[in-house]
Formats: sequence, C-alpha cells, structure tokens
Amino acid sequence: MSKEELEEEVVQKAKKEKKEKKDKKSKDKGDEPKLQRLEIIMSQSIEEDFVTAFMKEDTGRMFTKLPVVMGRGVTDPKMGDAVWPQLNCMYIIICTKEQAEATKAIVSRLHQEYPHEGLACFTSKVKMM
Repeated sequence: MSKEELEEEVVQKAKKEKKEKKDKKSKDKGDEPKLQRLEIIMSQSIEEDFVTAFMKEDTGRMFTKLPVVMGRGVTDPKMGDAVWPQLNCMYIIICTKEQAEATKAIVSRLHQEYPHEGLACFTSKVKMM
C-alpha cells in the first residue's frame, strides 16, 4: 500500500468516525422528549372555564398554579386592593409540543369568548435535568 493510499484510508476512517459520532449525538437528542413551558396568566373570573377545558383535553399533568397574581397587562390592573379589586392567577405548565398546541387553542378560544378579561400565554422550550 502506497503512502497516499494509507493517508486516504486514515482520512476516510476519521470521516466515518466523525459521522458516526454525529449520528449518535443526533439520535440521543432525538430520544429526548421535546417539552414546552407555558405560562398562562388569567383573570380569576375565567379560571374555572380554563381548568374545565384543560382537564377535559388532558393537555398535561405537570403544572404549577399560583392562585393570587397581581399586575397589569393589556387590561385594567388586577391588584386585589380597594382601587383595583380583581386578581389574576397563573398556571405554569410543562407539556409536550402537541399538548402545548391544544392548550394554546383553549387559551385562544377563551380569549375570543372573554375579550375584555385579562388572559395571556407565553411559551418557551424546556430541557429536563
């Protein structure tokens, strides 16, 4: 075997190992579930409608509820005081992409049904550790 052929064989072997390593890394990532985090802030007055639809659709089991949330979005402030007596609540939901789409559809429907109530949904990707 000539020197050139030997060098070519070494280069081809290195390329093959690099490709196998890349494929393995890609496969490992593919096994990881693609999770999303939804933060849904809503007026307490529409919470029951949200929870009913959320449980009916079975859109996720991992969530945190913050029952009293104060602040202001695009509607009147919700501060729980004498001036602004209403309050918001917040759900933080960790779910799959498909469950996130179903939940966003619920939020969209409620936003159409209650256009003057505070309701917002924010999404981000999640990596479980």
